[in-house]
Amino acid sequence: MKKPRILIIEGNTDTREFLEKILDPEFEIITAENGVIGIDYVRNKNPDLILLEAILPVLNGYDTCSIIKKDHKINKIPIIFLSAKNTSSDISLCLSLGADDYISKPFDSHELLVRIKNKLKKNTEKNSEPISIGNLTLYLENRSIFFKSEQIQLTRTEFEILRCLATQSGKIISRSTITQEVWIKDYKKIKNRTIDVHIRAIRRKIPLLAQNICSIYGIGYKYEDLE
Repeated sequence: MKKPRILIIEGNTDTREFLEKILDPEFEIITAENGVIGIDYVRNKNPDLILLEAILPVLNGYDTCSIIKKDHKINKIPIIFLSAKNTSSDISLCLSLGADDYISKPFDSHELLVRIKNKLKKNTEKNSEPISIGNLTLYLENRSIFFKSEQIQLTRTEFEILRCLATQSGKIISRSTITQEVWIKDYKKIKNRTIDVHIRAIRRKIPLLAQNICSIYGIGYKYEDLE
């Protein structure tokens, strides 16, 4: 299976090498030391995601992001700023330029991996076909759900939990995995009870689906397709 391609645009050699080391096992890595080279690579090497530092030689990260997001041929590629400039105004500026996420330095390697994977997954889902598991159909782009042809109204969090379970039907999903996939940035703050409350809400809203969502004592949950 082809690895997703990550472009790292980072001026600091040590940081580039460190990022390449932690990401290389799961991704194909391309690196650029400034924004000009980075934009050229975006246009010619088709990365699936960009990690971008704000402070760069030749062309800074803000201008680099702006140029990418104004180019209709490449503006759908997710950009995650990874920068030591982390005041609220810095973060707001990056997001206003079209960045998809912002991670402050120093960063946790595990959190970085989780957020990269979630951005890649969400970007893929935007143009994906509906997911059907038995009587359940999930439309990922607009988060709509149909069960036995009846539309079900769930909150965003309930939808994401059900998606996490249903798209891995038959597999036991730990509470830790659910929190990382659903809450992403704030997953460390989420308690097990929070997940249990949302699961109960899903079962209440889709009574016929309650038997499909199995509680695995002490671990998490599993979705079983009973059709």
